[in-house]
Amino acid sequence: MVLKTVDDSQPARKRPSISLRLLMIVGFGGLVALSVGGVLAISVYANFTNTLTLLNRQAIQLIDGMEETIDRDASETERVVSGIAALYESGSFEIDDTATLNQIAATLLMSEQMVEHIVVVDQSNAMFAWGRTPTGDIIELRPGSKDLPQEPGHPLSGLAGPTDKRPPARRGAPLPFPTGHTPVWLEPTVVKGTLYHSVARTLTRNGEARGMAMAAVGARGLNRAVQEISEGNGTTVFVTDHKGNVISHSKMPHLFKTDPRIALSAFPDSAVRSFAEGVDQIGVTGGEGVRIGVAEDENENEYIFISKDITAMSDKPYALTAYFDRADIGTELKRVAISAIVGLTAFVLAVALAIFFGNRLSRPLQRIAASASQFANLDLDSYRPLPHSRVREIDEQTTAMNAMHTALTQFGQYVPKELVRRLLHSGTEATRSVEREITVMFTDVNDFTAMSEHMNAADVVTVLNDHFDVLCEEIAEHHGTVDKFMGDGLMAFWGAPQADAHHARHALDAAAAIAASFEEHNRLRAERGLEPLRLRIGVHTGRAVIGNIGGADRHNYTVVGDIVNVASRLEQLGKQLIGDGTVIACVSSTCRKAAGNPPNLVFAGSHRLRGREEPIGVYTLILDTTAAAMPMIADAKSA
Repeated sequence: MVLKTVDDSQPARKRPSISLRLLMIVGFGGLVALSVGGVLAISVYANFTNTLTLLNRQAIQLIDGMEETIDRDASETERVVSGIAALYESGSFEIDDTATLNQIAATLLMSEQMVEHIVVVDQSNAMFAWGRTPTGDIIELRPGSKDLPQEPGHPLSGLAGPTDKRPPARRGAPLPFPTGHTPVWLEPTVVKGTLYHSVARTLTRNGEARGMAMAAVGARGLNRAVQEISEGNGTTVFVTDHKGNVISHSKMPHLFKTDPRIALSAFPDSAVRSFAEGVDQIGVTGGEGVRIGVAEDENENEYIFISKDITAMSDKPYALTAYFDRADIGTELKRVAISAIVGLTAFVLAVALAIFFGNRLSRPLQRIAASASQFANLDLDSYRPLPHSRVREIDEQTTAMNAMHTALTQFGQYVPKELVRRLLHSGTEATRSVEREITVMFTDVNDFTAMSEHMNAADVVTVLNDHFDVLCEEIAEHHGTVDKFMGDGLMAFWGAPQADAHHARHALDAAAAIAASFEEHNRLRAERGLEPLRLRIGVHTGRAVIGNIGGADRHNYTVVGDIVNVASRLEQLGKQLIGDGTVIACVSSTCRKAAGNPPNLVFAGSHRLRGREEPIGVYTLILDTTAAAMPMIADAKSA
C-alpha cells in the first residue's frame, strides 16, 4: 500500500472565518426545531383519536425488545457451558486440569458479564468452581471460602469443608447430569438471600458422559438486565415468577438483597400492588402473548401495564412487565397538541429558510461525510485531502480528517484490515471473544535459517518483506486475516473477525494462489541469480475461540485452541513430504471435508502429529501454478 500523507509543516495562512456555532444557532438551530415540531404536530394530531391503537403497536415493540434483551443474556450464559463442553469434547482439557480450567473460566467470566459462577463436576462428584466478586474480580472458589454458598440445594454448597490440597468430593448424593447435548436451565435456588438461575450441560467425550458444566446468574446479573431495559425504554420494569412473586425491579434492586422473592400484594411500589389486584384489558395486540391493561392504585393513580411471559433462565415461565403513569401520557399528548399548532404556523417558513442555509453549508459537509464513509470502509487509497474552508469549525474538521487519514493508513499496517473496519463500525464489540469454526494456515520457508547465515541483515529483511508481500496479498484477496509473523513464518485464519460460511474453501483457494505467486516470485529471483525459496503450508479446520488475548494494557486479536497446534504440526509435516518440490501444502481431512471434498487434494496417508495421540488424515494440494489454473478449487465451489 502506498502511504499518502498531508504536509502540515508550513503554517496555514490566517483566513477570515465565521463561527459555525453562531451560524447553526441563527439558521439550523431554530429552523430544524420548527420543522421537526411541525412534523411532530401533524403526526400527533392525525393520530390523536387513535391513541389506543398506537399504544398497542408501541407496546409490542417495547415488550419484544425487552424479551430480546433477556433472551440474549440467557443465550450468552448457555454459550458459556456449551463452550466448555465443546472444548472438553475436543480434548482441550481434562476435568482435573485445574491450570487450563482456570484460564478458560477466567476468559469466560471476563467476556460474559451476566455469569457470576462457573462450576465443573466430574463423574466422582469432584467439583471445581470459579466466581466473580461484587468488585468484579475473578477468583477460584476453594473449600471453606467465604464466597461459597453453604445452604443445601445450591450447586456450590458441596465445596464447603476443610481446605485440602486436592479438589474436594461433593458430600451427599451425586449430581444428576442433564441428558442430551443442549443446555438445561435448573430450578432457581435461593442462597444467602440471593436468587440464582443456573444452566447445566453434560461434558461428553466419545459419546460418553464424563461430567457436567454449570453457569450461574445471580441477582446482580438479572437486576443489571432489568435496569438496562428500563433505562433504554424510559419505563419501570419488574419480573414475577410463576407463583406471582416479584424477583426483580428496575427502580428498587436493593430490596432483593435480603428477600429474593416479594409477594406482589406486599411490594412497596403502589403501581405493582395495583397490578396484583388485577388489570382491565384495554386493547387487543397483534403480538403473540403480549397483554396490555390498566389498573388503579389506592391513591386513584392509573397505570398502563404491558406484560408478556418469558421462558429464559428458568424451567418455569416468568412474566416480564413494564408500566407507565397514564396521567403522564395524557398530559404529554395535550402538550404536544398545543405545540403542534405553533409548529404548523412556522413550518412553511422554516422549510424555506432551511433550504437556503442547507444549500450553503451542505457542500463541505457532504465532502466530510464522503471521507468518513471512505474511512469506515478503509478505502484509504482513493482518499483525496479535503480543501480548507472559511467556516472555522468545518476547517478544523477537514484538518482533522486529513490527519486521521494519515493515522489510519499507518494503523492499517499493524492490525488486520478487516478488524480495523469492524472496530470502526462496532467499537470494542468487534473484538469480543467468540467461539466458532474457522480455518487456520501456517507457512514457513524451508531451510531459510541456513540460507540467511550467508546474507547480511539488510538482505534478509528485503527477502522477507518481498516474500510476505506475496503471501499477504493472496491471503487478503481470498478473505483471510494475517494473525502474526514469526521469523520467516506466518499464521493466518479464515472465518473471523467476519463470519465466513466458506472459510475452508477460501483458505484452500489462498494456498493455491500462494503457490502460483510463489513460483513467479522464484522465477524473478532466478533471473537475478538468486537461490529459489521453498515453502511449506499447513491448513486445518476446527472450532476455536477468537478474540482479544493479553494483559491489562496490551491485547492481541488472535485464535486460541487446539486447531492452532494442528495447523502448525501440518506445516512441520511438510518437511517430510516436500521432497524436491518448491511448495508443499498439507491439508487435514477435517479441512478437506469442510471445503466440500475438492478434487485437487491427494491423500498422503494418516500421520500421528506431535502432541496428539490419534493419527490424522493428511492430504496434499495439487499445485497447478499456471495462471489459467486459478482459482484452484473452482470445481469444489460449484459442487
